[in-house]
Amino acid sequence: VLTVAPDPEDRWRPVPVLVTHAAGMAGCRGMRMGYAPLLALLEPARARGFKRLAVIGIPCQVYALRALERDLGLERLYVIGIPCADNTTTERFHRFLRLISDDAAGVDYLEFRADYRVELRFSDGRVREIPFLMLPLSELPRDFFPLTCRTCVDYTNALADITVGYMG
Repeated sequence: VLTVAPDPEDRWRPVPVLVTHAAGMAGCRGMRMGYAPLLALLEPARARGFKRLAVIGIPCQVYALRALERDLGLERLYVIGIPCADNTTTERFHRFLRLISDDAAGVDYLEFRADYRVELRFSDGRVREIPFLMLPLSELPRDFFPLTCRTCVDYTNALADITVGYMG
């Protein structure tokens, strides 16, 4: 399975990984914010002789994967999509966390929920909910969400075999 795991130094930073044992998937749980060159692992997977591959990715990664699919020489490709609701760099995400919490370093879970609230969970057990309309979006830089993300036409990951998750 090609997917992303947390960077050992920053749980929010995605690091592409090739998971070869089911137990390894547990370490990939959770949200990541930022860019990761996930498809760069296609060549190492082919070099190791894998003929069946699953890829868990956001729409832009899946779009590129589908363009390469015929040339990969795989017996089977399983594509698990996750919806994307814009993206930013990990550094800019940290800035966002500092805007919405006085204890940004203590946030260990963040979810844009279907009830139009952002849920923050802290390492000490606290939980905080922020309505979307109360987010300090006007304090973010204009290019917080890259132009490519703001013009995406596949937020729901329609090119995936299955999409898991929801749109905020």
